[in-house]
Amino acid sequence: MRKGIGDIEIKVMEMKASLSGSIASLLITFLDEKGLESPACREKLSHWKPDGRISVTEWAICLMMIYQEYPKPALGLEIAGYALPEHAGLLGYLLLSCDTFGDFLGLFERFYGLLWQGFSIQTCTDEKQYTITWTLNELPPESLLDSAVFMDFTRLAFETGVGGIVHSLRLLCGEVLTPSAISMMGNPPQEIGAYEQFFGCPVSFNSTTTSISFSSELFAVPVKAEKASLQKLIERQAEAELQSFSGADSFLSAFYKVLSRSLQVGTPTISFVADELGVSRATLQRKLNDRSLNFQKALDQTRLEMSKMYLENPRLSLIEISFLLAFSEQSAFSRFFKRATGMTPIQFRRDI
Repeated sequence: MRKGIGDIEIKVMEMKASLSGSIASLLITFLDEKGLESPACREKLSHWKPDGRISVTEWAICLMMIYQEYPKPALGLEIAGYALPEHAGLLGYLLLSCDTFGDFLGLFERFYGLLWQGFSIQTCTDEKQYTITWTLNELPPESLLDSAVFMDFTRLAFETGVGGIVHSLRLLCGEVLTPSAISMMGNPPQEIGAYEQFFGCPVSFNSTTTSISFSSELFAVPVKAEKASLQKLIERQAEAELQSFSGADSFLSAFYKVLSRSLQVGTPTISFVADELGVSRATLQRKLNDRSLNFQKALDQTRLEMSKMYLENPRLSLIEISFLLAFSEQSAFSRFFKRATGMTPIQFRRDI
């Protein structure tokens, strides 16, 4: 990668794609560990809020600023070596709560939008492997795609992101979590060996998309998260809240626990809850009717209690809360909350 990377006119790259602002902590950690001053870069990072979004343009500028002060080959992989699950924001904490790598893939598909927006993600599974492919919804101008310097930067951006994912997974699952193949956008580096050594698999470049594949044999690999994650804290808090209106009724306790989990997996339906409880839909409706409850009212009550709890946590953005409560979009959550409380989520959070 040439030092002239800073000459790219980034302003023409104002695409709609964005990242979670929590990624700032990864770059700050790297700057601190390497003893890099980078005052302009640090100034930009100071404005990235963990519960906010930053454009890929801002991400690009900061990576280039670091490269100009620290022009090392495979810089993205070096930065990725400091990645922790927490750097992915709420998504990272959710992943810490998984039992297996297969569980991680399920949550990743549902919650990746908390970390990346403006990207399409496709997954493909067969008997041998599982592949995740990232595609930019909006490509930059062809003039940039034809620029060798820009394509060098593109490699830097993707090697940082993909490398961070692999490094974080290995922290949770051990070195056994090795991809089977990786392809990335961007020009190939002069020395591919460093990339294949880092990832432990063949790596190709000049692709129109970025993808990573894992052997299906890795699905059962356990996640070894030794510390309590935000999701486990959320679950404990949620259970405490739900106990307040389930009392000593063992059926209701089980029902509300499954109902809470249905929100996490994005399927808060009576059929899902009945299947998880091992009863028919009709039996579940009868048991609820016997307690003067119906499914929709119970769902609304659960969402309301949990939304109030989430709003008390300043680290959670409204879009993240909407994801956690299985609303289709933030506006749907806001309408629900105002209908139930008479105030918007922002007003409620402001009055806490």
